[in-house]
Amino acid sequence: MLIGCLTVTTGVDEGKKFLLRDLTVFEGGRSQGHHVCLKDDSVARSHFRIFRDEEEYTLLDLGSSRGTSVNGEPAEKVVLTKGDVVQVGDVVLEFDLVDDSASSGRSASSAPDKVPALVIIDGKDKGRTFLLSGKDRYKIGRAVGSDLKLADGKVSREHCLLETVRDHHIIIDLESSNGTVVNGERIKKTVLREGDYIRLGFTLIKYDQV
Repeated sequence: MLIGCLTVTTGVDEGKKFLLRDLTVFEGGRSQGHHVCLKDDSVARSHFRIFRDEEEYTLLDLGSSRGTSVNGEPAEKVVLTKGDVVQVGDVVLEFDLVDDSASSGRSASSAPDKVPALVIIDGKDKGRTFLLSGKDRYKIGRAVGSDLKLADGKVSREHCLLETVRDHHIIIDLESSNGTVVNGERIKKTVLREGDYIRLGFTLIKYDQV
């Protein structure tokens, strides 16, 4: 059986291969949680999606600012064929169909690189894990429109904000009534590091990689 393979020919990950096997949908972009993770600032966090139907692979651009091109032509949605050259931001990849049994490279259907996450370890929402993937800003609070909505009555409707800056996250208190506490200290704004503990009201959250 033939499977799709994307090989980076230009970019910081030059030579890296992504095997598009097992799944029917593959996400591509700069975000660490994606199946095809391209660690280049010119690539959007969520840049493209590939749909697989047997040996047919269809690429869809996700409205990225830099766009996606196939063989030098802007592409919003296109069926990929063997030898196609795909450009995503400044990264160039070549699409191929290879023998599954003889292929080598990273399987895009395998577990992706670890993703930053908020793991709730105490409070009404204990046990929940919220992945920080695909966006640059996350609102946390009791409001229905929050990215991470908490049931804790001591948490403000708009309690704090997480901003993604390159490969780290900054937490900003939104003048909440009970404050945002990181590692025992009440903060207005600080950079989060793996293993940090965040307290919002009665809720205790660990910033971790999962």
